[in-house]
Amino acid sequence: MELKNYQKKAIKDLNRYLQLLNETRNYAAAFRLFWQEQSAPALGHYQDIMPGVPNLCFKVPTGGGKTFLACNAVKPIFDTLPFTKAKVVVWLVPSDAILSQTVKALKDPAHPYRQKLNADYGSSVVVYTKQELLNGQNFNPTAVTEQLSVMVLSYDSFRGRGKEALKAYQQNSALEPFSKALGKPEAPIEKADETALFQVINQLSPLVIVDESHHARSELSLEMLKNFNPCFVLDLTATPKEESNIISYVDAVQLKKENMVKLPVIVYNRDSQSEVLADAIDLRNRLEELAESRPEQARQYIRPIALFQAQPRGKEESTTFERLRDKLVEIGIPVEQIAIRTADVNELKNQDLLSRDCPIRYIITVNALKEGWDCPFAYILASLANKTSRVDVEQILGRILRLPHTAQHSQRALNLSYVLTSSNDFDKTVDQIVKGLNSAGFSDKDYRVSAPLPPKEPEPEPEQLTIPQPVPEVPADTEEFLDFDAQTVSRELERRQAEGASPVLPRSDAMLEQAEQAGQEYAAAVEQSDQDPYMQNLPWEVRDQVTTFQVKPEFQQDIETLEIPQFFQVVPPSLFSDGVYELLEKEQLADEFTLKGKAYDIDFTAADDEIAEIDVREKEGGLPKAFKMDDTAQRYFKEHFRSLPPESRIRQCKDVMFHQLNKLNMVDSVELRNYIERIVDDMDKDQLAGMEKAPLGYAAKIKDKIDFLLTQHYKDTFKRWLETERIVCKPSYKLPLNIHPTTHTNVYGGSLYQAEEGNMNKLESALVREFTALPNIKWWHRNISRQGFCINGFINHYPDFIVMTQSGRIILVEPKGEQLKNDNSREKIELGDAWRHAAGNQYRYYMVFQDGDNLLPGAVSVSQFVDTVKAL
Repeated sequence: MELKNYQKKAIKDLNRYLQLLNETRNYAAAFRLFWQEQSAPALGHYQDIMPGVPNLCFKVPTGGGKTFLACNAVKPIFDTLPFTKAKVVVWLVPSDAILSQTVKALKDPAHPYRQKLNADYGSSVVVYTKQELLNGQNFNPTAVTEQLSVMVLSYDSFRGRGKEALKAYQQNSALEPFSKALGKPEAPIEKADETALFQVINQLSPLVIVDESHHARSELSLEMLKNFNPCFVLDLTATPKEESNIISYVDAVQLKKENMVKLPVIVYNRDSQSEVLADAIDLRNRLEELAESRPEQARQYIRPIALFQAQPRGKEESTTFERLRDKLVEIGIPVEQIAIRTADVNELKNQDLLSRDCPIRYIITVNALKEGWDCPFAYILASLANKTSRVDVEQILGRILRLPHTAQHSQRALNLSYVLTSSNDFDKTVDQIVKGLNSAGFSDKDYRVSAPLPPKEPEPEPEQLTIPQPVPEVPADTEEFLDFDAQTVSRELERRQAEGASPVLPRSDAMLEQAEQAGQEYAAAVEQSDQDPYMQNLPWEVRDQVTTFQVKPEFQQDIETLEIPQFFQVVPPSLFSDGVYELLEKEQLADEFTLKGKAYDIDFTAADDEIAEIDVREKEGGLPKAFKMDDTAQRYFKEHFRSLPPESRIRQCKDVMFHQLNKLNMVDSVELRNYIERIVDDMDKDQLAGMEKAPLGYAAKIKDKIDFLLTQHYKDTFKRWLETERIVCKPSYKLPLNIHPTTHTNVYGGSLYQAEEGNMNKLESALVREFTALPNIKWWHRNISRQGFCINGFINHYPDFIVMTQSGRIILVEPKGEQLKNDNSREKIELGDAWRHAAGNQYRYYMVFQDGDNLLPGAVSVSQFVDTVKAL
């Protein structure tokens, strides 16, 4: 199963955060920088509810595939942590229904969730239930070090002091091997035995995935999370609490584009319960006819289901719902097509609702179909509350939103969902629907109210003698959802069926005609929102936090016709395709990279100080505790090492360094192992002793060397391909009509946009003043790093300024402080010079320093730059 585009974006967001976390060694700073890069700094305030533990949240609406997203997040998170960290996941769920679903999916080798974990961990994956863990079933210290261990647990089985939770605190002889291997716990759990399951998990410091995390924010829940002693927490929810650190937002528009949901929700308000029932049955029957008429029905079977929400006055009584079923049968629905699902009655158990053999088309429920129940065939939610009662659809509205087969259907009515109510206070009903959408992670933009249908003109009937019939009395204790006459509804459905043969548009078709028109209006609104290329991939919640500035009208024509050249790789024609140009990415330059014969002169002097250095940083706050080896791990490591002969200790260090470094995508794993062998085999006695103390520190030094070799290879390949025209420079980048800077200023004249990125140092501000003073400068623009124009070569270089002269020449400017006369600046000059010559005579590149002393080759001073630009 492939990730959807919005899911790829969520994983990309997570990877970028993890990259920033590695660079900053501070989880709060990484979060702030991440949202600054997205031009939404207001979203970057980190809520540190678990000090020492990165805690992120994916906000994904109902039907958005949160579980699959989490399966794809496991490997990137563990890859960020030291390799010596045990690969243990605690997967917390809020209910038994979700628990059984999650266990079933993760244990099934044919399920996409398990297939993803197997693909990432070479099938060395074991999924445990709580009982299996308590029994020590295939759960021991050796197994945990050699596999990905996924423990699927419910909140209540570890939260509080109930009978079920207490099992996790009790002495457990089956887990004694862990107690011996891990030693005394650093963070003992109150009233938990050292051999208790909870304490063992605590010492393994797992990655904790919290499904439906909005249920896990009470003091008791936070205490439970802290007792797990997590190395990282990933929340999954459609409705995050205020203290959530949301790293990626997904909204309805993104799900709609990927055919994940039936939106918009079409809302009908009717005059009575009888009309709601008749319309729900009629509409469901018509939807099934449309489903059967599709050519794709044979391979994409759909059987629409209607949910009847019956809210009792008091306690739920099974006999009451059975009486409702009897009345539905009296209307004419076959009894086998009706199922009851309430808190006490579950007739859906062991039913495969997606099977062609399943007869169920109607489900009577209250609020039992909440989290954990999922059937994309559910199309209609009909509230049987009477006109004066409060309509309460908030809890189960999300159950009708998932689109079958994640595909647009040829019958457009099957791409929508439907709610029917009868209410005197329809505004309050709509409020409930909006709350229901919000609870599912959607918004008030995702529903449409259908206009009432015109009343039906009665047919003239021949005069006949009529005998008044007594109106049956309704007992005072009768539930309001039973307060309808089944015979009246039955006769109305018969009348509509007869009407279907007439030239008049049947009522159900009129309802669907309105619905399809509303669906088209919704789609048009979605399309209209996608005019800004940068904003189109951002959900509404993020867009609202992003500052936008338009290009100045007098310069709009300039950027509409301007295409700034970038580098492209020439892909020669083959049997399968014509020759094409692909925008160059530096990873393409890794072609033919090898570690064979490469130098390995590495200074390991400070490698064994890595852990001490991290300890100092931790005092400044924000450092994940998982980034250092805790006392338990260090003790285990030392004791384990002492028990090994010298040759085995060296071999184990080689393995640790190999696994830590085998995340480098551009390096062949066999060559990497051989490179490590050569390095270690050439070490003296002191270096070997240092490596045994800090294998991860030594691995970091080796990584620095490989990065240096790889960068040099990128540069050499780039030069060679440019010379042989395997790389060419072609018009490509178009400046956007709108920009989204993190900070902004409009104090300087001559800018391309209404305001520009405002985060400028003294030298940059001085250059802007020069731009505004030069008569031959038409406009200037502060290029936004990671958003704007990039010179894409052996490095990705975002020059600080783009300037256009009155004659139409484009100048790229990169100002640098005196302290930055270094290798990075040399590489930028080299790339900028290559771009200038390949782009043509209309383009220039300058690296500018404040004064002319000891300039790097190819750089200029401010005065030299100004004189040159004046002459252009």
